[in-house]
Amino acid sequence: MSREEEEREHLQRLIELHRANLRHYEEQEAKYGLDCPVYIKNAKEEARQGLAEARAKLATLEGRVPGAEPSIPAIPQNLPPRGEFIGREREMERVRQALASRSYLVVIEGIGGIGKTALALEVAHELWEKGLYEAVVWTTARNRALDLNDVLDTFARTVDYPYIAQLPPEEKPTEAAKLMRAKKCLLLVDNFETIKDEAVPGFLLNLPEPSKALITTRHHALGEARTIPLKGMEQGEALMLLQLEGERRSVEAIAQAEEKTLLRLYEATGGAPLALKWAVGQLKFGQTLDTVLDGLYKAKGRIFEHMFGRSWEMLSEDGRRILMVMPIFATSASKEAIEAASDVHTWDLDEGLGQLVEMSLVEVSGGLEEQQRYSVHPLVRAFAGAELDKEKELEKEAWLQVASYFLDFVEQHSGEDQHSHNMLEVERSNITGVLDWSIRVEAWGITKDLWTHVGYFFWLRGYWSERDKYLQFAIKACEMKNDWSAYARLTTYSGWDLMARGHYEEAEKRTLEAIRVYEELEDRKGAIMATRNLGVIKLREGNLRVAEELLQRSYNMVQEIDDWSVIVRITKHSADLALAKANYREAHELYERALAVNKQHGDLVGVGVCLRGLGNSAHKLGNFEKARNFFKKSLASFNKIGMVEEIARSKQGLAMLEEKTGDRKEALGFAKEALDAYERLGLRKEIEETQSLIEHLERVLAEQGHGGLDRGGAEGSTTDEET
Repeated sequence: MSREEEEREHLQRLIELHRANLRHYEEQEAKYGLDCPVYIKNAKEEARQGLAEARAKLATLEGRVPGAEPSIPAIPQNLPPRGEFIGREREMERVRQALASRSYLVVIEGIGGIGKTALALEVAHELWEKGLYEAVVWTTARNRALDLNDVLDTFARTVDYPYIAQLPPEEKPTEAAKLMRAKKCLLLVDNFETIKDEAVPGFLLNLPEPSKALITTRHHALGEARTIPLKGMEQGEALMLLQLEGERRSVEAIAQAEEKTLLRLYEATGGAPLALKWAVGQLKFGQTLDTVLDGLYKAKGRIFEHMFGRSWEMLSEDGRRILMVMPIFATSASKEAIEAASDVHTWDLDEGLGQLVEMSLVEVSGGLEEQQRYSVHPLVRAFAGAELDKEKELEKEAWLQVASYFLDFVEQHSGEDQHSHNMLEVERSNITGVLDWSIRVEAWGITKDLWTHVGYFFWLRGYWSERDKYLQFAIKACEMKNDWSAYARLTTYSGWDLMARGHYEEAEKRTLEAIRVYEELEDRKGAIMATRNLGVIKLREGNLRVAEELLQRSYNMVQEIDDWSVIVRITKHSADLALAKANYREAHELYERALAVNKQHGDLVGVGVCLRGLGNSAHKLGNFEKARNFFKKSLASFNKIGMVEEIARSKQGLAMLEEKTGDRKEALGFAKEALDAYERLGLRKEIEETQSLIEHLERVLAEQGHGGLDRGGAEGSTTDEET
């Protein structure tokens, strides 16, 4: 960044700070009225002078003639002074467009403290300054009862037609409407949800052209209106607000904080401006960041009563019950899951959810063609969670019902088809949430049963850290429940996972433990599979002699039970062994034999790994075009089912092939994509191999004058875990 750019950025930041200070002191002056203290007037003047000086310096820097701000038209208005306003460009544009359309009622809707009033004021000031309306009238029901008589009296005084205010109440609407038809007026109604006088919505619904109304509300209102839902600020906007608020209130810990620190506040508040400012205020008063975050997550502090207290009082019993169970879900939830958790059913459920959506306490996503999902803002989550914490029996009951629902759900979708995996993907965070709860309360049966149905999904989609974390607890659950058959099976999986990540010694110990238990249980198939796994561990270690002995032993043993799924796995690993021993033709024949069996039985994963194996053997035999076709077929197969590890291995195979055949740019793209997946999975050996290949390719390309690619430049171990 040049020195001139740094100076421009500094001046722009200074202008924002002076503008924020000026607005703050204007608000204070308006609050005190004639009794405003001198120090506030002086501070306001200093802020005004500072703003003018910074603007003049910026104008000089940009080669403009310093001058006064554009003149503001003499249009009647009673708008409160602008408060601090940062970002929200997209939302402002939506309001502008709505007011410029044929819609005469525009509603900004959202939870308390999300910035509805500030947005409405900012747009109103902007439209007034541009002279787009002949009058801009502000009314608010905040902290007061507002009826139609109040609205029309305020309108009359603002537009300087005092006679309307002196008319009998029943005549005022007609006269005000006449004036609104003659003049293009913008009427703002703030905190609409608190208005109890039915005459107000009646008047607004019959507002004459060309006048318009801009309304802010926490609850869905006026069905004919064009509604703009307001959510939390974008991350960048929220961080800027935190920093400016920290500077304004002299909270050095915020003004100079690292981004990762500010992000913690952003995540806890969901970008709600009021909560962000509240957090800075708490830090100003000496609280630690952890204390403030704890207050936000546990709904401590009067801010939550201000934001949600009134809405909570208005909720039906079913609405409250539904809202209280929403924090149980990690992100969003289906209607069926909410029904299970809340024990509210059919029409009562629809009415309760409808009320929560109308009051902006629950957000709904998904259209008519897809299942709708329901979620809550982080601050609503904290408030509802605090209410649930007061109802221990309800909380326990809700968790048990949610656990039962997801046990049925994972059992229903435990197949190997893509649709089942996609369904599990949607609910993954909720399933892991139930697993966490089952571990907390030591509901070991739930832990074991849930993992049994989702463990393979975790493996397939590359969630290996989650898989391993919950697998260890599932093994403990088997011990607690004395389910030794499941214990042996899960211990076998654990050994396989350790092997995949290169922890061969620990993998061998786990697998030997599984064999011991299988033999005690006289589970012949289990012992054969574990023995085969032991052979694969030795193969990965490079101990080919022992690997061959173990694979042959498992092959001899499997003849007793004649199970095709076990035989084909051993055949495939025997092909891997032949490849490692440089017996490429033998390997190719064994891969072809295994491929035929997998095709016959419709095993998509088995087909894919055999195709990849054929790509490797064809590459070694010098049949490069055949190898390329095999790798592309395996990649297409694994992309279809979303198998992260095998997608990476197929791309690595293509990278090595393209490097061999001379297309090094293509090779580099495939290699970088494979490395991304390996790093995610934590495959140490594969990471080292692929990094070495990338370094070689980049060096060669640099020498040739091509340059490298960013990760992700291309299109587009054996994973045969027992299922």
